[in-house]
Amino acid sequence: MKKLFIDLSPGFYKTKLLNELSKKINLLVIYTTGYDATSRNDDFLKGQRNYPYIQLSGSKWSQCYQIIKSMISGGFDEIIVGGYVSLASWMPILFSSKKRNAMLLESTFRETKIKGAAVIMKKFFFSRLHRVYVCGSPHEKLTRMFGFKGECKYWHSVGLINLVSQPAYAPRTIVRNFLFVGRLIWQKNLMWLIDRFTEHPELNLTIVGFGELEGQLKSHICSPNINMVGAINNEDLAEYYQYADVFILPSVSETWGLVVEEALNNGTPVMLSHMVGAADDLAIPDKTGVIFQSNDIESFEMKLKEICDLNRYNGMRKYISKMNFEEREDNIIKAFVD
Repeated sequence: MKKLFIDLSPGFYKTKLLNELSKKINLLVIYTTGYDATSRNDDFLKGQRNYPYIQLSGSKWSQCYQIIKSMISGGFDEIIVGGYVSLASWMPILFSSKKRNAMLLESTFRETKIKGAAVIMKKFFFSRLHRVYVCGSPHEKLTRMFGFKGECKYWHSVGLINLVSQPAYAPRTIVRNFLFVGRLIWQKNLMWLIDRFTEHPELNLTIVGFGELEGQLKSHICSPNINMVGAINNEDLAEYYQYADVFILPSVSETWGLVVEEALNNGTPVMLSHMVGAADDLAIPDKTGVIFQSNDIESFEMKLKEICDLNRYNGMRKYISKMNFEEREDNIIKAFVD
C-alpha cells in the first residue's frame, strides 16, 4: 500500500499521525504551504517528521508541475488531498483516475456555503472521488449535500493528540472551574463567553491561548473570576485540563476542535457550542458533556445548569474515566491503513 498526501497541515497532531502511518504503509507527503508564525506558536509545529515529504516552493503553476510529476512517478494506490480550495488539491482530480482519488475533509455543512456558482465546481470535485475521510457526522453530511455517493470513512479526529494516561475516576464536590484552550480569534466567540461568566461570579473561567484579540479580551474582562494566562506549551496543558471541572468551547465556527479530545483524554467533561464540529460525535449527553446553541443565552444557561448538577456531572466524569484513548488512537490510524 502506497499513499500520497497533499496539502496537509504541518501541525504537531498531523505529524504524529503521519509518523505512525509511515510505520505501516509507504507514503509521501507534499506540503504546499506553511503556517503563518503570527497565528500559531512554535509549539504547534513541534515534532520530528520521520516520513518522506516535499515542501513545495515557487509559483502555483510550478507547484502543480511538481505535484503531477510526483503523482506520475510515485505509483500510488491512493492520493489524498486536504480539502477542495487550493489549486494543488485539484491536480489529482483532473489528472488521476477516480478510483485513486480521496479527500481529507475537515469542513462541516454548518460553516460551508451551499449556494452560488462555486457549488457546481464542488459537486464536480466530489464526483471525482472514490473516498472521503471525514472527521465526524457533520462532515459526512456536507459530502452528501454535494452529491457524493462514495465511501465516507470516519476517523473521528484531525490527528493524534499528546496522549496521557486516562485519570482514574474521582468524584468532585462542586463544579466551579471552567477552562478554555485555543487561539484568541473572533471565531472562538470569547467576548460572548466573558460576558456569560461576568454574570456568574460564583464560577471561574480560565482562558489559555494567544492571538489577535488578546488585548481586546483583556480590556473586556471586568470580573475577578475570569483569568487569562497566555500561551501554554502542549506538554503542560494536562495540568490545566485536569484541574478544571469543565472544558468549554463557545465557537461560532469550528470545523473540529482537537482540544475537545484533549479535554476528554484528561478526564474533563465538555460544554460545547453546537457549531463545534466535534460536538455531534464527542459530546454525548449525560456521558461526556453538553451542547448549547451558539450565541443563545437561554440555551447556554440551561446547559450550564445541567453540567453543574453534581450527580449528573460526576456521572460524566465516571463515564469519561473508562474511555479507552489508546484504542481510539489505534482506530484513527487504522482508518488510513485498512
